[in-house]
Order: sequence, then structure tokens, then C-alpha cells
Amino acid sequence: MEPGQEKKKGFLDRLPKLGRISQLVLVIGIFLVIFVPLFVVNQQQPERQSQLEATLSNLQKIVTPVQTPKAKFEADLAQATADTESAKATFPSPQGSPQILDSLRKLAEVNDIYITATKVATSTPPGSIGPILTITLNLKGQVSLFQNFLLGLDTKLPTSQINRVTFTITGVEGEYDTATVVMDVLCYGGS
Repeated sequence: MEPGQEKKKGFLDRLPKLGRISQLVLVIGIFLVIFVPLFVVNQQQPERQSQLEATLSNLQKIVTPVQTPKAKFEADLAQATADTESAKATFPSPQGSPQILDSLRKLAEVNDIYITATKVATSTPPGSIGPILTITLNLKGQVSLFQNFLLGLDTKLPTSQINRVTFTITGVEGEYDTATVVMDVLCYGGS
């Protein structure tokens, strides 16, 4: 330090000289001023945090876009269209009676029986969800094979219902047994 310069006073030097008790009271006062408000704030923190989380949750519900009724109706329409296409695959078309008869002929051939006559009639009874094809088949073969044919209808035509089956068993050797099957096939009604 050069002569003629005064030494700058530090922070402690600027404070008035205090006694020990006054210094203790000053330290305790500073402690109380700083740490008591922090303690109070810390004690209120969990309750305040839960309030803020509830407010945030409510705001997110308000701000989150809700699916509009139009979008819901469009989704329902898409689902109905998919269901209709699925039904068309399951339910045959009333104009598809030649294909139905072909599949019945193939089923008969697999079971070693013969279709001797067919008759197809279309009707739409009141309360029905679609037109009904009434198919009458005259079969020739053995009775046990007729039963296999009838059991196979469930996989070939799942929408069919057998109304009546009449068996005629011949007692003459070398002749075929005959059967008449009347069944309804529910169709989907579209073209």
C-alpha cells in the first residue's frame, strides 16, 4: 500500500461495533427472517401442488380436442360399411342362385350322391332382413351319404336352414335311396 492512500473499509468494518449478545440477536433475527418464511412455504407446498395439478388436469380436458359428432358419425358409417361388406361375403346374393346350386352339386359329388332335380323360389317374408331363396333338391344315393351331405351344408351355406327332409329307402338291391330336401337360404338383399 502506498503512502497517502487510505485503506478501504470492509463490510464488517463499516458495521457499528456490537457486543456479543447483540451479534447473537442479529444472527437469530437474520435466521428467522430467512428460514421461517421458507419453512411456511415448504409446509404449504404439497397442498398447493395438488391444487395446481387438479387445475392443470381440468385445463387439459378443456384444451384437448373432443371428437366431434360428425367424426363419430363418419366412424360409425365406416364401421357399418365394413359390416355390410362382411355380410355380403357371408350372405349370398339372390341373383347368385346358379352359383349356390353349383356349390350344392359339388357338395353332392363329394358325398357320392346325385341331384336329380332342383327348384328355386325367391320370397321376401314380412319382417325378414333380406330375401329368402327356397331351394328344393331331389337327391339319389345312400341314406348315410345324405346325412353327410346335410352336415356339409353348414360350411357351404352358413345362412341356410333346412325346413324339411324326406327319405325314401328302397328295399330292392341295386336301386338308390332318394331324398327330398327343402331349405331356405337367407340372402343379403342387394345386387
